[in-house]
Amino acid sequence: MNITEYIESKRNAKKKIPSEIRERWNNRILKRELQTMGEAGAIQYLADYGRGIAVPKVVHLALCAESEGYPLMAQGFWKKAFEMETGNIAPVEKLNNNLDAIPDPTPTRSKTVLDPPVVPELPPHLQPGRIVTMQPVDAPFDRAYYINDPRYWGQPKRDGNRVVLVATSDRIYYQSRSTNMRAQPSIEINQALLDVANKKGTFILDGELYYRSITGSEHRTGAQAATVNINQGSPTTQPIAVYAIFKALLFEGRDLTVMSEAARIEAAERVREYLPAIEAFEIVPTARTFEEKTLLAQTQESLEREGEVWVQHDCTYVGGKDTRTFPMVRTKYCLELDLVITELTLTKVAGRPFSAIMVAQDIEGKLVAMGSVGTGFSQEDMQEIARRHAANPGKVKIVVRSQGLTENGKLWHGRFVGFCEEI
Repeated sequence: MNITEYIESKRNAKKKIPSEIRERWNNRILKRELQTMGEAGAIQYLADYGRGIAVPKVVHLALCAESEGYPLMAQGFWKKAFEMETGNIAPVEKLNNNLDAIPDPTPTRSKTVLDPPVVPELPPHLQPGRIVTMQPVDAPFDRAYYINDPRYWGQPKRDGNRVVLVATSDRIYYQSRSTNMRAQPSIEINQALLDVANKKGTFILDGELYYRSITGSEHRTGAQAATVNINQGSPTTQPIAVYAIFKALLFEGRDLTVMSEAARIEAAERVREYLPAIEAFEIVPTARTFEEKTLLAQTQESLEREGEVWVQHDCTYVGGKDTRTFPMVRTKYCLELDLVITELTLTKVAGRPFSAIMVAQDIEGKLVAMGSVGTGFSQEDMQEIARRHAANPGKVKIVVRSQGLTENGKLWHGRFVGFCEEI
């Protein structure tokens, strides 16, 4: 099936556009004027709100855009739905209103597998989709050890998703920790990076992408931050996508992975000087001295933030987790665990698919019950949790944050943070 046949089949089978889609159109698309951006508006919407989105919802968004008179935006949603459902890559040509004369992009096979992109001027280990990130492990000592050890520098832990970006003069590549390629977080971020790459050449940054709510709280998805804004009485205020820069892996033609962490942090600070002074970019502050590290820990605790990351300032960039020399560790004020959903408890509340999430920890292949999680998720999160659990019961992993464990090993005030990223 080519994209023309796909769209026609969906149009012929279409039913009434759900009220929740109309609500998203009014509160998320019209308020931000995304509909005026054409296909780019659809891409932006999916980047902000499309994490884990299901095909039927994308189809309804396309139909809604058409019904409102925005065929170019609909085109972006149609392409996304087509790729998700068929596994084929949608054609890059613009679709006309009738969507005719579009060739089948994969006439001889049912699924297209794209090779990762190649940037000619980069070495193999710094190619988009091939960068193995350096990951912190749980600290074997308490934070006082790292505050007192001059070899370790500290940075505040951010509550988002790890993203390495490769910026070239004509395209920005965004890679997750698991080496999957992902969509641009915002048009504003993408354009600012392109401008710098055209001035300074190709560069690579390692950082964290999060969404800031009106209260300043950090969230892994735009939908989570938007829920906070709604609860604060500001439903039309949109979350801000923020890229928090930890370090640079390449800048001014130098491969910084073979250099020290100090050199990578210094290079990142220079890159930030060329980026516009907007909220979308943050250079994560680095505490180098005893006094700075002490203040970092005090500030993180007083603000009830997640914790700190400590890194040896003279270490090279080694991908993965190193539990031998501990070049990068994390200290946390809350316990954060990757847990398996075992059951969704029933509820009589209208519109809610469940009451709480029963979770367990996978310990050497055996599931150990950890209690329940009853907060931290929005209505949209609940729908996605229920969908994933129904499709793959006993296999869905979520990130849960708690204030510790009870005496019998159960979660103490567990809170849903997000879905686990595939490793």
